[in-house]
Amino acid sequence: MASITLKPDTNGADATSETHKVRARDVNVFYGAKQALFDVNLDISDRSVTSFIGPSGCGKSTFLRCINRMNDTIDICRVEGDIRLDGKDIYARDVDPVILRASVGMVFQKPNPFPKSIYDNVAYGPRIHGLAANAEELDHIVETSLQRAGLWAEVADRLDEPGTGLSGGQQQRLVIARAIAVRPEVILMDEPCSALDPIATAKIEELIDDLRNNYCIIMVTHSMAQAARVSQHTAFFHLGKLVEAGPTGQIFTNPCDSRTQDYITGRFG
Repeated sequence: MASITLKPDTNGADATSETHKVRARDVNVFYGAKQALFDVNLDISDRSVTSFIGPSGCGKSTFLRCINRMNDTIDICRVEGDIRLDGKDIYARDVDPVILRASVGMVFQKPNPFPKSIYDNVAYGPRIHGLAANAEELDHIVETSLQRAGLWAEVADRLDEPGTGLSGGQQQRLVIARAIAVRPEVILMDEPCSALDPIATAKIEELIDDLRNNYCIIMVTHSMAQAARVSQHTAFFHLGKLVEAGPTGQIFTNPCDSRTQDYITGRFG
């Protein structure tokens, strides 16, 4: 497979979608009869970090999972509306969710390295997607991905050791290396630091800040301090609705909606 990039759809996509990496319009999500998201409209810029904040159960992770169609794996889940990546409708019939999930990588709350060597954790995606023509190219992808994840210097001499033998913070960086090895367009992160200690968290935040120069990063976080530190844009969700979104500085210092102000100042949440 030579490419895993979703090409822009120039038919029916208005010009404004070209200025945003991800564009969502009128997104509603249902789990059976229960509605979890209501009419979400959001534009997400490329080469930046966008944080989703809000109380537990407000729909942040549900919307995040819409962007790589992880909700497809839940039988009772139904997604309505329009979500586009580079102008291409990701729910179109001709879009293979497997290919989409290579373009839209996912990093979960708890580090989940495969029960394989450090090398094979990173090489797994490029192998199954045919991104390396030979062993030398695969070696280069693995080394480059580990370097970008800030892990190469720590594991270069033990690539054959199990990934599960690394510390929690190292495992999370290994998972990030695994995600970027398949050359994604977008990296989704669902509370990537919640299971880590402060030192490991600081390293992941430094990595996120570095990665945003090359990727669109969308992150769910319960830590408003973290959102303020690492994101350029913030979206506040409450009771399944997107209350407001904008530049992080504006959201934290001069929000437009009183609910945002109340959440940020700790009056609820």
